[in-house]
Amino acid sequence: MSARDDRDDRGASRRQVARRAVRDAGADSARLASALMQLSASALVRLELDDELREDIERARAVTALSARRRAERNLAGVLRSVDLVDLARRLENVRTTGVSDPGRFHHAERWRTRLVEDEAASAAFRAAYPHADHTRLPALIEGARRERDTGKPPGAARALFRHVNAILAEPSPAADADAPAVDADAPADDAPADADHG
Repeated sequence: MSARDDRDDRGASRRQVARRAVRDAGADSARLASALMQLSASALVRLELDDELREDIERARAVTALSARRRAERNLAGVLRSVDLVDLARRLENVRTTGVSDPGRFHHAERWRTRLVEDEAASAAFRAAYPHADHTRLPALIEGARRERDTGKPPGAARALFRHVNAILAEPSPAADADAPAVDADAPADDAPADADHG
């Protein structure tokens, strides 16, 4: 291989390209670390991060002394280099703009929640669609949401049902959505703005 073959379109060597990639990743992780340090606690929860990463972030955010906080932010940036920065940035942007890390799943959970409350047969359909999940609490949650709807009480039970459904949809299950029965996309989504903070 000639020296010419070892260069990219801009004439940079492979070593220079690798250094640039490391520098860019470092800048990206530093920006994300800074954003995470300033994020509200409720927004951090809505990122739906794995426990280990969330604990790393919470540990850094717990530091209050200015100079120590800067060190904690730099350390967090180093931790972030081992995660998918593109996915994390997408989640962060989604939380900032829509209030949830995955708007598609949020709306899917809304439709299921509405269907579970309105349709007697929906519980069996939901169980069949997500057989991997623990459905022990589902009947009580549905009953509470229906009672709440019928009595006009504030939507605490409906929010609890939403959170339960959303958590099940977030669990990894390769066949879940493929096997799920069609859900009416036009079904009314009650109190959607109230769910934006997941209760």
